[in-house]
Amino acid sequence: MGDPERIRVEQEAGVCRLVLSSPERHNAVDHAFGRQFRAALTGPATEARCVEIVAEGANFCVGGDISGFAAEPDRSLSELADAIHAGERALLDLAAPVVVAVNGWAAGIGLSLALCGDVILLGEGARLRPAYTAIGLTPDGGMTATLPAAVGRARAMELFLTNRPMGAAEALGAGLASRVVDDDALRLAADGVAEQIAAGPPAALAATKRLVRQAGGVLSDAHLDAEAASIGERGSSPEGREGIAAFLEKRAPVWPV
Repeated sequence: MGDPERIRVEQEAGVCRLVLSSPERHNAVDHAFGRQFRAALTGPATEARCVEIVAEGANFCVGGDISGFAAEPDRSLSELADAIHAGERALLDLAAPVVVAVNGWAAGIGLSLALCGDVILLGEGARLRPAYTAIGLTPDGGMTATLPAAVGRARAMELFLTNRPMGAAEALGAGLASRVVDDDALRLAADGVAEQIAAGPPAALAATKRLVRQAGGVLSDAHLDAEAASIGERGSSPEGREGIAAFLEKRAPVWPV
């Protein structure tokens, strides 16, 4: 049997739309998600004039599948990070601009994926949270580069170290989002932006995207490799094991001294 569907690919009028399609799981990221994300971004998305990432259900993506991490310790986290990073590298290398629409929660790797967008739209009810350190892990998916680049080092460090959620209005004010729209209008707004980009001059838009990313120095292969190594190490550490266990048991973690 093949993987269960985690990402559905839709293509129309120059737009390649990646739909996070496991709403019953709040679009939690697992190995099937990682494989499908990488396949979409090294396949259909490469021919698009715009890539759009949206989600079904109440939440964009609540992060990693913690129960899966507990069932597959040690290698699981680093292998998943490698798969997601391969997809993100492909995403960042695309000539096509990327539009992301965030509804509900974007936490952990869900926030990392959102931050890879060139245009980020938030629904009014969106809630953003780094989440990793709450379970004894380090941020992944490029977030230790992209979040400080978006909101500044001081605010990013507060968010990393306290894990407080950021609402849509604050995220917009901090420069993390392009626009906030009514929750009911989010998908329509994202479709409209993607279609507008796809109708534009592709070479000029691709060059603009490349120049902005080069000037910002947002993310590098070396940084993604360092994050993958760190989260793999943390996942197999006493802190990581306790954090994951506490999350699954719905209790406060007791961190090893």
